[in-house]
Parts: sequence; C-alpha cells; structure tokens
Amino acid sequence: MKTFLNNIKQGLGDAKNMLSEGSYKPFAGPLILVVALWFGLGWLNDGAAHRVDEIRDKVEAQKAERNNEAEYKASKAAYESLVERLPSEDSKEMWLLSEMISIFSKNNITPARTGRHELEDSGIFTMASVNYEVDADFATLGKLVESVENAGSFLRISDLQVQRTDGNLGRLRANFKVNTIFVKNSESAGKK
Repeated sequence: MKTFLNNIKQGLGDAKNMLSEGSYKPFAGPLILVVALWFGLGWLNDGAAHRVDEIRDKVEAQKAERNNEAEYKASKAAYESLVERLPSEDSKEMWLLSEMISIFSKNNITPARTGRHELEDSGIFTMASVNYEVDADFATLGKLVESVENAGSFLRISDLQVQRTDGNLGRLRANFKVNTIFVKNSESAGKK
C-alpha cells in the first residue's frame, strides 16, 4: 500500500515538474481527445437513455391498452349475456304476462291485474311494469316474492304494499309492481 501511495506522490510530482517546465504540450492533444470523447459518450448515453425511456413508455402504453381491451371484452361479454336473458321488444307484453302466469300458477295464486302495462323508454332498453293485487297468507306471499325475484329471467318486484284483510285472520292483501327490461334492438336480443 505504501508503494502505491509513493507512486501517486511521484506521479503528481512529475506532473507538477512537467507543467512548470512547459513539457506538457505532447500530452495536450490526447487529453483534449479524451475530454471530447468523454463529453461525446455522455451525450450519446443521454440520447440512448431518452430513447430507452420512450420505448419503456410505449411498452407500458401497450400493456395498458391490452388490459383495457381485456376489460372491454369482459364487459361486452357480460352485456351480451344479459341481452340473451332479456326478451326482445317485439314480444314484451306477452312475454311478461306469460312469465307471471307461470309464476302465479306454480304458487297456486290467482292474481288480480290492476293497472295497465306501463312502458318507460331509457335509450337502448325499455322498462316494462305491470301492477298486481294478490290475496294470500304470509308464507304463500313470501314464496311468490321469492319466485319472482329468483326467476331465471330478469324480473323484479317494486312498490310492494302489504295489508291485513278485514275479517279474514291470517290473510294478506298485497299490491306490487313487477318490472323487467327489454332490449330495443331485437336482433341482438335473445328470443324467449
């Protein structure tokens, strides 16, 4: 280690002597070349780093695009699955009535239909609803609501109002609205 430090001291002393004597001129050209190469390589490295950053950004953008494409395809598949379960707009009134007749007969209930078949337009879907009135005991009414809400097709109950009937202990009178959605574009709708 001592010899290394002695060599450095001697080298610095030689450089000092060379500068004081003016004999550094033969080394000036290579020194300028080394400094120019140093700056040139630094400039190239900066340009290459910038290019690498651009490529990295493009790769990240492509990954994000692939993720967005996968998300879009999943959303489209979910939408198409929903559309297949919904009836076409052409058969909306008959379809809803036949679904409800089937559910009422399964639960041994004779309903009274109150009100008209109501339609509400909302862009690509049409929401349809029908009001019903039913007299039943609590257990039967519960099974009816369960049957409607858990039907394979898209049926929902809203505005459910339940009252006790006069003079008939254990019987209830329920008024409710059954809602469903129809796809406007009948070509993309599943035919039920």
